[in-house]
This record gives sequence, C-alpha cells and structure tokens, in this order.
Amino acid sequence: MNKVSVIVPIYNAGRMLEKCISSILNQTFNDFELILVNDGSTDNSLEICNIYKKKDKRITVISKKNEGSIATRRRGIEASNGHYVMFVDADDWINKYTIEILYNQSIKDSVDITVCNMYRVIGRSTLIKKKFNSWYFDGDKLYNAEEIKRDLVTAYFHGHPFPPSLCAKLYKKELLEKSGKYLERIRFLGDDLFYNMEIMLKANKIKVIDNPLYYYQQGGFTSKYQEYLFGDMINGYLIQEEVIREHYQNTFEKKYTGISIMLLNTFKTCLLNLFKNNFSEHEIKARIQKYVSNDVLIKCISNEGAISYFSEDYLSGIRNRNIDFLFDLGRKLHRKSRAKKILVNLVSIVC
Repeated sequence: MNKVSVIVPIYNAGRMLEKCISSILNQTFNDFELILVNDGSTDNSLEICNIYKKKDKRITVISKKNEGSIATRRRGIEASNGHYVMFVDADDWINKYTIEILYNQSIKDSVDITVCNMYRVIGRSTLIKKKFNSWYFDGDKLYNAEEIKRDLVTAYFHGHPFPPSLCAKLYKKELLEKSGKYLERIRFLGDDLFYNMEIMLKANKIKVIDNPLYYYQQGGFTSKYQEYLFGDMINGYLIQEEVIREHYQNTFEKKYTGISIMLLNTFKTCLLNLFKNNFSEHEIKARIQKYVSNDVLIKCISNEGAISYFSEDYLSGIRNRNIDFLFDLGRKLHRKSRAKKILVNLVSIVC
C-alpha cells in the first residue's frame, strides 16, 4: 500500500497535461501512486498518459467512456490503494514539495484533511499568478470538529470564501469512501462543494496551511452548453437547505440568506448558459419562462436579506416574469463572457 494516491481526472486536457503529470512525478516525496483517469477524451490525452505510464511504474492509467467529473473521481478512488488521497486537475500543476509537506503535516497533527493555499495562474508559466487571498490562510491553523462546522463548512453557505475545490487538499481515503450521498443529486455544478461539505462534517480535525503549493489554471470558461445547470442549481440549494436544517438550527436565517444570494447569482449563469446552444429566441424564452416558475427561485427572491444584494430590475424581472428583460440580460452576459474568454486565451498564449 502506498502512503498517498494522486488522482488526475482527464478530459481533453491538451497541452497542459504533460506539465501536470511531470509536476507530480518530480515530487520530493516518493511513496505515492499516480492514477490517471481518462474520461473519454477525444484528443491525444490518453496517448500522453500511456507514454508516461511506460516511463514510470508508479502510474496507473484508466480509460472509460465520458461520464463527467463525479464518476471519474469516484473511479480513481475505487482504484486507489493509498492511505491518503489527493486530487490534481489535468490543467493544473503542483510545487515539487507539495505531497511531502501535506503528508508530513497530516501525520504530525493527526488530521483527516490538510489544506494548502494556491496560486491562480494564467498560461503555462507563473508570470501572472495571484495567491488566494482569504483570512482562512492568514497563517497556519488547526480546526477541531466544532470549529470545522462553525468556521469552514459555514463558508459554503456564503459564497464559499473557503476554497470549495477538491484540489490543494490531502484527504484520508476512508473519509472519501464514507461520503458522496449528495453527489447522487448533482450532475456537475458544485460537485466539489457538496462533496467537501459532507466530508468536512465527518472530519475530526483539519489543518490549513498558508503555503501556496498548488497552481490553479485561471480562466476555465466553458463554451459548451450545460444541459443540467439549472437543475443542479436547484438541487444544490436543496442540499444546502437540508444541511442547514440538520446542523445549524440556531443560525438558520443567516445561512438561508447566504444560499439565496448564491442561487440568485448562479441564476445569471443559467441565463448566460442558454446562449451557448443553437436555441432559437423562442426556445430560450420558453426555458426562461419555465425557470422563473420554479418554487425555489421564487422562494429566494422573497428572502429579505438576499434581495438587498441585487438590482431591482433583476429582481422584478424574475418576480414579474419579464421574459424579454431576462432574455436581454442573458445575451449581454454571454457576450461579456465571450470577450473575457478571448482575452484570457490571448494572455495564455503570450505566457
């Protein structure tokens, strides 16, 4: 059995994959296995994986049909034999001391999860990088079960200022294996967040270190239409609501406000998403009409604490089912998103 299993879910990772794999193989810590899970890539990702596998016996390659990130990570966990598990996204990379530092910290403090800070980067170099800025990384901190519930999980009801990503964390494998019930209700949106929420509520101790050991590739704008986005948004709210009722009876009002704000922000992304397909104007408006009839969305625009964060035009557009206004808003957001993606891609090429 290895001490650590590193799992990389892969889908059309392209030119970034080699940098990712190399950064893992070049670790100062050697007692790990690397599990590359190809999620039905249509580019040369699988070929790259197999080339590296021939060079390093620590690598296991799994290739399967395209099922999405949730099933891909689960497959990696099932195949792993490490006591601890770490996830690295295929377009990211890690510092050469990452596994050594996280593992030693986990053993030293006998924790279930160790979390490191990260750099946000653009392109394959570190010319443009920004450290994740949050009071959670204001020095190293050790959290017990009560503090995890009060300080860390709570963040996921207020726009998650504590990183929701599964990356930049080292988990005890047994904790991952005991969790995952919320993922059965999610296709894609928020899978990291809801998995972490469940995992952390089961953890006894978590160590957070300020050292930025993970390089997160900024600009993950997808141009692909996401069929399940609205459904995931609604189900995500219901999951958060369920957790609040079960674990936060004394502070539920503030947390309901937080998840209402999150949903109303995400709804703008749902409007934008409709313009990523070849839907006609009539089809888009029909879907918007269906969206604004949803009971959860209606409930959120009735939350007094949440509505103060949004313009009256936006709120009345939902409340009064002004489909033309919401159609125009989605189109504007889509144009802005495309322009931002072009800019990031240009910077990425230069860097």
